[in-house]
Amino acid sequence: MMNVLNNINLKDNNPLVSIIVNNYNNDKYISECLESLLSQTYQHIEIVVVDAFSTDSSRLIIDSYVNLDSRIKKVYCKSYERFPAVTYNLGFLNCSGEYIAINDPDDISLPERIEAQIKFLLENPLVGVVGCNCYEFNDEIKNLVETTVEKNICNAAPPVRNPCLMLRKEVLAKHGLWNWKSEFAADFEWLYRFYVGGVNFYILNAPYVMYRKSHGTNISQSKLFNQGLKVAIFRTWFGLKLINKIGFNWWYATLRTYAFLFIKYPFRFFMRIISVR
Repeated sequence: MMNVLNNINLKDNNPLVSIIVNNYNNDKYISECLESLLSQTYQHIEIVVVDAFSTDSSRLIIDSYVNLDSRIKKVYCKSYERFPAVTYNLGFLNCSGEYIAINDPDDISLPERIEAQIKFLLENPLVGVVGCNCYEFNDEIKNLVETTVEKNICNAAPPVRNPCLMLRKEVLAKHGLWNWKSEFAADFEWLYRFYVGGVNFYILNAPYVMYRKSHGTNISQSKLFNQGLKVAIFRTWFGLKLINKIGFNWWYATLRTYAFLFIKYPFRFFMRIISVR
């Protein structure tokens, strides 16, 4: 494949890209994740690995990579931190780069990912956040998922998928960090806060990330009710703010989420609704 940074020399004066890996109990996958980041064609990077007090062998693996490559920086919680917003924010606060990318510990970035995204942001100064298409995979499947910002917003999905994004640090400074009160849907609230605030998003057509489908240790499985309810609430909130930009599909997705939670968790749903003040 041709070098997509054909107008930029890969020297020390290139923009530093910080890549956040937010880990908890992913010892089965994190080596493959870190190997993919160390193999990037754009090498002026730092990898900030935040660990939320894993109880498996994650920290032993992370330590071995820290000793292997000085570009890897570890940030260890001293006790278990249940909210990803807190650990992501620890990562953001330890980033030195002008640009920040996210890579989940169970996902894999293809070698050209960082190079393609930094090139796009350098050439398009009005864009604040860039994502990319991806492959969704696990032991049984590997499917190419193609989308656009417009299609995502139409369907009430985040403008870009969180573990596929790169953003300018100035966007983070202006619009803020993750909100821990958002619990397990903090990325949804964060990205729509950007969007409502006027940040321009773009998704690269090429698939540069392999996104691992749900498994037992990730949040979409273990915290399904909390995450689903927060997403439904945020869809309602931002739907009202974007009332002139969205349509039927947004509200249909929102109502489906409420209905799913009510049917699957009727008692919890009822108790959470009546507890809202």
